[in-house]
Amino acid sequence: MTPRILIALAWAALLGGCAVGPTHPALQDQPLSPLIPVREFVANVEGTGQYRVSPDGAWLAWKGVSGLKPAVWVKTLASGETRAIPLPAQSFVWSGDSRFLLLTVDRTGDEDTHVFAVDMARSDAQPVDLTPFKGTRSRIQRRVENSADVVVTSNERDKKVFDLLRIDPATGARTLLARNPGNVMSWSVDRDGRLRARSVQDGEAGYLQVPEGGDWRTTLRWQKGESWWIADFVPGTHTAWAVSGRGRDKQALVRIDLETGAEQVFHEEAEVDVEQVLMSRRTHAPLAAYSTPGYPRARYFDAALAARLGPLSGGAPAAVHVTSMATDGQTMTVSVGTDRGWKYYLLRDAAAPPELLGESSTAGLASALAATRPIAYTARDGLQIHGYLTLPAGAQARALPMVLLVHGGPWARDLWTYQGSNRSVQQFLANRGYAVLQVNYRGSTGYGRAFMEKAVGEFAGKMHDDLVDGVRWAVAEGLADPARVAIYGASYGGYSALVGATMTPETFACAVDAVGMSDLSRLIENAPAYWSLGLPWWRRYVGDPADPAQRKVLDAKSPINHVSNVRGPLLIMHGVNDPRVKFDQSERMVAALRRAGKQVEFVSFQDDGHGNQKWTNNLAMYRHAEDFLARCLGGRSSGFDYYQLGAWAF
Repeated sequence: MTPRILIALAWAALLGGCAVGPTHPALQDQPLSPLIPVREFVANVEGTGQYRVSPDGAWLAWKGVSGLKPAVWVKTLASGETRAIPLPAQSFVWSGDSRFLLLTVDRTGDEDTHVFAVDMARSDAQPVDLTPFKGTRSRIQRRVENSADVVVTSNERDKKVFDLLRIDPATGARTLLARNPGNVMSWSVDRDGRLRARSVQDGEAGYLQVPEGGDWRTTLRWQKGESWWIADFVPGTHTAWAVSGRGRDKQALVRIDLETGAEQVFHEEAEVDVEQVLMSRRTHAPLAAYSTPGYPRARYFDAALAARLGPLSGGAPAAVHVTSMATDGQTMTVSVGTDRGWKYYLLRDAAAPPELLGESSTAGLASALAATRPIAYTARDGLQIHGYLTLPAGAQARALPMVLLVHGGPWARDLWTYQGSNRSVQQFLANRGYAVLQVNYRGSTGYGRAFMEKAVGEFAGKMHDDLVDGVRWAVAEGLADPARVAIYGASYGGYSALVGATMTPETFACAVDAVGMSDLSRLIENAPAYWSLGLPWWRRYVGDPADPAQRKVLDAKSPINHVSNVRGPLLIMHGVNDPRVKFDQSERMVAALRRAGKQVEFVSFQDDGHGNQKWTNNLAMYRHAEDFLARCLGGRSSGFDYYQLGAWAF
């Protein structure tokens, strides 16, 4: 062994046991669950996900790791042979003929996204970049059935909008299907690769156009705030299955006439939107619709499918989703999610039992994780707010230190299932001894258009009131210690953390901000080019900095202008390649805080952007967060993780 390795091992042995016990009175002498090392949350080599079966049922692909680096694994189901494709894929699909695996890759977090193809007919085939355009964003629109071709959107020609391309992965040949004239928000392509429609923006409203005689004809319109999307086209007709909020508050599954705009409601929920739909590959009809009023809910329209999937939940709340299906309609991959992780299954036919394929990184730690339950409370203006509460396992639910964990977007939502970055952070924080409150504040998706539109003009206003009211609810319930509440979030959640620290400092003992915006005017003025068609939405909900009167309002809602109010410490973290919330949003905020003599810790992440992809950066983020919160709130910290030594090599 070299002296350097011996020294590193000595430091690992010395520091590896430096865990910090809880200091908050509510956590002392409590039978807390075992302390899970940070590495299990961010670099668990056993964790897998995104299983996809090929259309012919012969291949299986999934995300995992090779060594300690992300990879996509491929398995031949007949022989069991596997191989790793060493790419940090965001997503992937099989080509319609099952020959190619098509991957979307962003290597450095700057959203310079490329589409790669791997020829599975050749055992030595290497990934080929089908969109070798520098500084562009290319993504898979859909595969073409019974063909190797893939339809891709790309802003290579004009960074503000996306053209539509059809690419042959065997040759790399690209065919332009449609050039974006500057106002097309999205393209609709059927399973055969034919361009069937386009959605055009008209101010804050929009309309659908269909191709006709070499031109485009407008067939239906929708108003400001309405949204809809096509799930599948009905063959041989001018109708489609869609999830639509046109003319209604909650999005419903409908069959829509694309010529007249007439809709026939097929399924709807009273409390929430229909969020996802599973379509049959053989009949083009809906098989299931999914929503999340609190716990996940699935409505099956196929009795045989319901009989196969129903037992996978084990009779308890769970999100059971078909993630891919072979052409035969029988072979499929299924994910089963709870509040503690995901398990993945292969179903070959109705007579065969499900085969467990793998688990998410923390599913194997489920016994040490905490339960999450839906909650609801009334905001100060009478609006009902929904969310989720996770209490640390083993601790009495009384006056606990608490973290208010705020989701990003803000046009998104938290879910009960272990899903997305907040779910990993949520269980990580609960394991450290904190009650974790997640609030679907007004403006969150899933609760209908009226609920979302109550957020218009309410950045740092009623949207933030909803968060503070959630803290007050937890305190009134006796769950949270009012003197030991932190606010933590990423993106809009990071902005909320900064608002909490600067505008309601009496509520929060400290704040953790990841990739959050501190200056709203600069955020909108420096938005990435591809946000161009989405900026009217931002101007409606947030404001227009080009208007002097509105700019004053934006400045008043920007945390960077209120640093003198800060009382508690802040932890600010940001990826240097972030194209959305630019790195200088954090740099300038930190400089302003330091000029004002405030306590702030600043962490930057190289080769990452708006959210970390690299496990080494996530390891650093979690370690900084647990030490920071332990000092502020009195929870536990695992101390130095020996993976931090290995991180230096990556």
